[in-house]
Amino acid sequence: MVRTSFMPMEDSELRQQLEAKDTIFFVGEDVSLQEIERQVERLGFGELYIVSASHHRQPSATRINVKPVDIAA
Repeated sequence: MVRTSFMPMEDSELRQQLEAKDTIFFVGEDVSLQEIERQVERLGFGELYIVSASHHRQPSATRINVKPVDIAA
């Protein structure tokens, strides 16, 4: 399933999404690529997910993608 979040998630909420092998898009100024990467690693999913970002001129359009490795290829 594909999910979109406009703010960082609590560990328990993100863990649930990662365990379900969801693709998550974090959109907006309030999310940081480094913070999301660290959170995914800390939760033990670092080797199972690819975290990437696409930046736009407007900070509110910045998008961080968290995708399972098996569908990211």
